[in-house]
Amino acid sequence: MAPSATPDRMSLTTAATREILFDVEGYTTTKLMSDGSGRYFQSDEFTVGGYDWAVRYYPDRVGLYVSVTLVLLSELKNAGQEVGVSFACALRNWLGERWRFRASYVFSRHGQEMGFWRFARHDALEAPGFIVDDCFTLVCAVSVLRKLNKY
Repeated sequence: MAPSATPDRMSLTTAATREILFDVEGYTTTKLMSDGSGRYFQSDEFTVGGYDWAVRYYPDRVGLYVSVTLVLLSELKNAGQEVGVSFACALRNWLGERWRFRASYVFSRHGQEMGFWRFARHDALEAPGFIVDDCFTLVCAVSVLRKLNKY
């Protein structure tokens, strides 16, 4: 039997991943400070995959939902470059129950922001267990995909 031709193979290398904890202290106050004008609270800057990022929390007291987004703070290294990202965010209550959202995005410019605009309804978030002493913690994971390599 003649050997068959070896096809070209493509592989996605491992992703650079980082998990951050974003403590929201003073939930009631943050909600009162938000007037529906798009005000947000931003995490400290962190680096994953060679790019700087931050998580933003929008309390939006006028709307029904709390929003959680990821924003690219770095300039891209090359014109036309894109960065593939997996973004996951969870909110845990004292019983270990949680909301968990995960999505994949492609960022193509500095300042671009994507995420979960309907992360949690205020009435569900304010139910017993999620907010303790007027605080809660968002657990977010950011994975930046590496470039496709041909071998």
